[in-house]
Amino acid sequence: YQRRVHGESVADGQKLKFAASNTQKIKGRVCDVGLWKYSRHPNYFGQWMVWNSLVISSVPSLLQIYPFLDPKLAVALIGGLIGVTAVMYQCLVYYTGAVPAEYYSVQKRPEYAQYIKTTNMFIPGPRRSKSN
Repeated sequence: YQRRVHGESVADGQKLKFAASNTQKIKGRVCDVGLWKYSRHPNYFGQWMVWNSLVISSVPSLLQIYPFLDPKLAVALIGGLIGVTAVMYQCLVYYTGAVPAEYYSVQKRPEYAQYIKTTNMFIPGPRRSKSN
């Protein structure tokens, strides 16, 4: 949990440092340093991982009470835990986070379109070549 919160905070700090270093306020600059080199939204990914860590931390408790649960309730609880992860992903990517933010980023910063072609949206990973 703590590492996930730290990762989210690091991403936010890198973005703030980048914005502060842009003293000339050059329009169209895209933050592609630090974690932002590997994901266009590492802060949202960190937030999602915080939620996943909470779900994972509840598994031992579920395993403790599992023998005493009605099978239907057990399936509902397991489904609910998986559902929390899925709902948070959908929310952070499609409704409140990545996709809405990118809609405006492309309009405000033309260079962002190239950033989209080379950098994963949500899950950090190696950069793609610019020819793709």
